[in-house]
Amino acid sequence: MPLTVRTIDASELPGWVACMGEGFFKDLTDEYAEYFAGEVDFGRTWAAVDGKQVVGTLRSFETELTVPGSLPIPAAALTNVTVSATHRRNGLLTSMITADLAASADRGEPVNILIASEYPIYGRFGYGPAVEGAAYSVDTVAVRFRQPSIGSVQRVDLAELRRKAPQIYERFRRAQPGAIKRSERWWDRTLRQVEVPGEKPPKGYAAIYRSPDGEAEGYLRYRGKQNWDNFRPQGTLVVEDLCAVTAAAYQRLWQYCCDVDLMTSIEAGTRSVHEPLPFLLADGRVVQQTGRHDFLWVRVLDVCASLAARRYAADCRLVIDVPDPLGIAGGRYVLEAGVEGAQCTRTGETADLTLPIDALGSVYLGGTSLFALAAAGRVDEHRAGALAEADTMFGSYRPPWCNTWF
Repeated sequence: MPLTVRTIDASELPGWVACMGEGFFKDLTDEYAEYFAGEVDFGRTWAAVDGKQVVGTLRSFETELTVPGSLPIPAAALTNVTVSATHRRNGLLTSMITADLAASADRGEPVNILIASEYPIYGRFGYGPAVEGAAYSVDTVAVRFRQPSIGSVQRVDLAELRRKAPQIYERFRRAQPGAIKRSERWWDRTLRQVEVPGEKPPKGYAAIYRSPDGEAEGYLRYRGKQNWDNFRPQGTLVVEDLCAVTAAAYQRLWQYCCDVDLMTSIEAGTRSVHEPLPFLLADGRVVQQTGRHDFLWVRVLDVCASLAARRYAADCRLVIDVPDPLGIAGGRYVLEAGVEGAQCTRTGETADLTLPIDALGSVYLGGTSLFALAAAGRVDEHRAGALAEADTMFGSYRPPWCNTWF
């Protein structure tokens, strides 16, 4: 029987979940599939099928992506991508991704985003790495803040955090390029307000920051790893999520982390590569960036809509030729843009730059240097000075960051 790629219905979800679980080495049960049914849009849930057996999985979901200018735009988020080892090299991944991208473009979603499990896979489908993430360690024994903190931190349980955190996060993500919307189910699952079959993550601890006026402006989730050396505590506090909408909240929450008893170090992942914490301290070297990696990838599906949606660091008129091997968004475009807004239309004018669709995805949120791409042979300049103009205009005043796994 020939291999087919298509969307599934509810009766096929247990087999789809089992295949997806195998791909990520997770033992997912039928009970998990029953829970998971509440998260999937079956019109966006794709399977590669051999007879009645699911041998490949992929799905997308609707979200919002904040772009420079503090403007959320519609986006499709790709996730749960697997192909069984028994069916590799049959074009199944290509068929699933191209089908989902075409459907996303037909729905009018300007961009598609993902977190890549393997770097080499997604560039050939037009995705470019656009937002980096970083991991940090902090020697809390040596921490000294330059200025005293204001406001207060209150320990809360996860139920209280569930009531307060979404409003704080909404303020944060609408101002942060690269951030995405978190669904109600995401909050319930992450904060252990529902029991997910087969999942037993540690509950951890939580806290809320309040300003001197009593306004909730930040929150923290963390857990501890105890360690003792010759009867001396040397534990590590692991920051799961620290979100602040004011500078005061940011400093006070980090100070709280540094003050927890029995902990002599902090580990924090999925953080910004431009973390302000070292500049708050008398000795910024007690904060070490222990890892830096690609995180959010962007695939532009509608060049005019996506480029017109964001704001730019400088006024400029630029003609861009955008090759797209998949034929979804290729063409030549004139972008007239600045700090107040932008217009983008198709044109027959001579191009100032050639910017392949994956390179356009990389620079879209302002976190990737056009000069770096040009030095790597990924961008061609046809008008002298166009590269410098584009590099300036695409830059973001607030560096992009995504702190949500999906």
